[in-house]
Amino acid sequence: MSLDIQKDVVIWLQSFRNVFTEFFFSFVSFFGDPEFYIILLAFVYWVLSKKAGEFMAIALGTTVSLNNLLKGVFMINRPFQTYPEIENLRDYAATGSSFPSGHVQNSATLFFSLAMYFKKRYLWVLAIVLSVLMSLSRLFLGLHYPIDVVVGALLGLAVPLLFYVLFKHFSDRLPALYTLIVLLFFPAFFFITENDFFRGYGILVGFILAILFEKRYVNFSMQISPLKKLLRYGVGLIFIVLTMELIGLFFGIFTVSTFWANTFDFIRFFFVAFVGFGLYPMFFKRFNF
Repeated sequence: MSLDIQKDVVIWLQSFRNVFTEFFFSFVSFFGDPEFYIILLAFVYWVLSKKAGEFMAIALGTTVSLNNLLKGVFMINRPFQTYPEIENLRDYAATGSSFPSGHVQNSATLFFSLAMYFKKRYLWVLAIVLSVLMSLSRLFLGLHYPIDVVVGALLGLAVPLLFYVLFKHFSDRLPALYTLIVLLFFPAFFFITENDFFRGYGILVGFILAILFEKRYVNFSMQISPLKKLLRYGVGLIFIVLTMELIGLFFGIFTVSTFWANTFDFIRFFFVAFVGFGLYPMFFKRFNF
């Protein structure tokens, strides 16, 4: 399908623009934002199941890195950048290039990995519905072409499916598997300029080292009261937000080249993942909550 035909699909969807549809699809798009990943992953890892949190975190870190690697290779402009008749209705969530859709791929990976781990029918329904709505939202907001969201959705399903098989057959060799994943993406550090790649790769490496660190040196318990779990979760979100903001303020004082700016973002998001999943559990284990 040519870009001109895909452009017409986006324009047709935007013809339904009104106060409600703009609010609704902007709200749906939030489920593909990094803030939402933190909220959900923290809840799963600290409150529901460490193993589920590990599975989801590794799948998400991999899919974010893969998505932005592909964006950096294809470098396709977004619809509103090519066609003036298409409006950008969510400009603060339109970083990087268009193909494939990061919001669709990342949210699909997150929700399908949740459904695969817990094997609940309602979670499968939720994953499918949210993937469809996310795809429509990114088209409606003028941020992607249909091919972007279709490929994003397929990759978003494929990544957790691959990890589901790998976790099942290589459960006793997960550290080796994690090392291989990190090494596969490492060369892109030196030729990809897509900033979101460095953030995603930082999250991936931070998740992996944090999970290995927690297993070896922390090993916190899930056998506590629901009230303590909620306290753990609430304090943890504040802890992560403060970590991200403080590191961001520190690196913000430097004026550097694009490469070093990307490197700083890698370090920033690495620390956010490592602190949240590795170091913070030491704190709530020490104070028994």
